[in-house]
Amino acid sequence: MSVEQQIKETTIRNRPMPEVFRRNDIRNSGGWDVGHAPAVRGEPFITVSGRVMRVPLDDSELSQAIRAHEQIHVKISPQDLTPYITELAPEQAIRSAEEARVNFIANELGFPMKSMVTGGDKHDGKIIAQAEDWASAVYAVGASCFTGGLTPLISGVRSVNPDWASALRDLSKEVKKFMKSQVREIKKRKWGVNSTSTQDALQVMGSTALNEYYDGNNYVQLETIVGMNHTIALAMLLQAVAEMPPPTGYNEQEDSDEAEEGEEGEGDEVEGQGELAGGASDENGDGAEQGENSGEAMKGDGKAEGDPSDLEDETQEVDREGIQKTAKNILRDKIHEHGGQAKWQPVKIGPTTRSLTVQGAIGKRRVPANMGKNPRRMHRFLTDPDKRIFDKYVKASGGVVIIDMSGSMSLSKEQVKDMMLASKGCLIIGYSGGSHENPNTWILGDKGKIVDDIPRVNGGNLCDLSVAEYAIEKRQNAKAPVIWITDGMCYKEGYHGQGWSDELECAKFALKHKIHMEYEPEGAIEYLRGLQRGDKPNPRILERWREMFTLHLAR
Repeated sequence: MSVEQQIKETTIRNRPMPEVFRRNDIRNSGGWDVGHAPAVRGEPFITVSGRVMRVPLDDSELSQAIRAHEQIHVKISPQDLTPYITELAPEQAIRSAEEARVNFIANELGFPMKSMVTGGDKHDGKIIAQAEDWASAVYAVGASCFTGGLTPLISGVRSVNPDWASALRDLSKEVKKFMKSQVREIKKRKWGVNSTSTQDALQVMGSTALNEYYDGNNYVQLETIVGMNHTIALAMLLQAVAEMPPPTGYNEQEDSDEAEEGEEGEGDEVEGQGELAGGASDENGDGAEQGENSGEAMKGDGKAEGDPSDLEDETQEVDREGIQKTAKNILRDKIHEHGGQAKWQPVKIGPTTRSLTVQGAIGKRRVPANMGKNPRRMHRFLTDPDKRIFDKYVKASGGVVIIDMSGSMSLSKEQVKDMMLASKGCLIIGYSGGSHENPNTWILGDKGKIVDDIPRVNGGNLCDLSVAEYAIEKRQNAKAPVIWITDGMCYKEGYHGQGWSDELECAKFALKHKIHMEYEPEGAIEYLRGLQRGDKPNPRILERWREMFTLHLAR
């Protein structure tokens, strides 16, 4: 066989077939113009709208990795990034994070992503460092994660600025941990999948199904896709680090390029890993990350990835600590914002009629006083230094009860009455989000009176946290108890399939303000009765939120 025939046969054998990929958001049918491009930076490309693909078609591992990368873009990446670009996640951050998502999925599917080294990565790192462009360095690291180009890129930076190199290496670890934590969370929550396999989790991460939320009547589709939720969250992390002052103050030990090679193994299996996102050890108990094609562990002292003590004694924990803290804060505090696209509905009070007085639950109580007309407490004349032998009426601090009235919950008028009896003078609030035209919050009981009938509500959530904030504002004093009755299924308007992060936001608020939580009205009634008997307040969040809180906040 001639050389020309061999080349032709190889080209035919390795031709990608982007036309076979199916998407939920756009129509991907018809032929593609697929041709050869050399494995040189800037040459391979795709245009989904124009249905053009240029990739290397030879048998090398580099070419395989490039073809996998571009085909995964065809399968999961949006045609237009505009709907995802916000102040928290600008275009550069989104593009960098999307490259990381694609590379991660390709790596987990077994493609040789460690072979994706262009030969110019080290030079690029050097040029970025010489230009003192910290933001570009951050974005370059994000885009290079899970590929073989990451190590030479950081080595190039190190040749000019060792401080930056160490910080960027820490950032790459945070990116890796974040992507793994996403897989773990999907497997744990079973978002849209029926099993707990990594394969199913990757399908969710690469989903092109449109995000949607329930407005109380119907499911409303958005123009954004589910898989990009992960890109948005990672982009916010990258952007926050990019906006930090460039790192200084590292006490860098000399590291050779060869020593670093074993550090950036990208083929970590998600299956069977320990709590990598939380800093625990892996299944072998040593926490060392394994290289993709070798059994060599990462450098370090064998502690979990992300532990500050895992950093080769090359730093005095100055800016490195800042990198790690910022990364964790972003993952902890900013993910729930979904790039600013999702939000809690503001409180909109609906009309109610409260004509039913609950006898014995009027929001007033008698307390001793040293002034009055009728000395009803003469026994205090000799024992009370203030001689408080009279009575006066004061407003009772019954606290506030907020009740989730979405479709997954139930509430009766009798239960509202029992709450009022259990906590004299309490304020009882029900909520359920839906259409903007409709109210989402109702006063069910106040000052000893309750509603004649439970109002007809929307059936959705959407305003959980807004109502909790409203309750804190309305409590009688700072010590008045707040009780929250909910099943924990909380989500914003513009729900992007990341209900867990919205629940996390609610859990954080409940902990901060010492809100006691119950799944059912009966539990709240019993808790209020205990407070009335003199029991010491013991607020707690929902069981379903405790593990999530530990995983994401106690890192």
